[in-house]
Amino acid sequence: MQATLVDFGNDSVVYNITGTTREELENKLNLFFASEKLPLKTEKGEEKTYLRGNKVLRVLFGAFVKYFKVVATVKQQDNLFSVRLLRDMNLAVSGGLIGINKSRKEFARLSEAFKAYFNQ
Repeated sequence: MQATLVDFGNDSVVYNITGTTREELENKLNLFFASEKLPLKTEKGEEKTYLRGNKVLRVLFGAFVKYFKVVATVKQQDNLFSVRLLRDMNLAVSGGLIGINKSRKEFARLSEAFKAYFNQ
């Protein structure tokens, strides 16, 4: 299995993954996010939402409460899989400027860990 970064931004990254089957990729995605303490919350078609923390407490207490949400979208074209990771945080949930910074740093760390995990 090989992951190649093809697009990135503050709130999303896209990796092309080859050398795997869809079932194997989905299992490995779930194992990766579980190891990062981001269990699968919902699944709709190609989108899987991984979530840690409490949204309501984050809105009430800001950056003092952990909350992190990532949406992974998997698209397939022949033997090539495209995985888009989206940091799904809006201003109300982010916990102000401190929360935005923490969330961006966590997403950058998670993106690098994702690439390393899928290139083993």
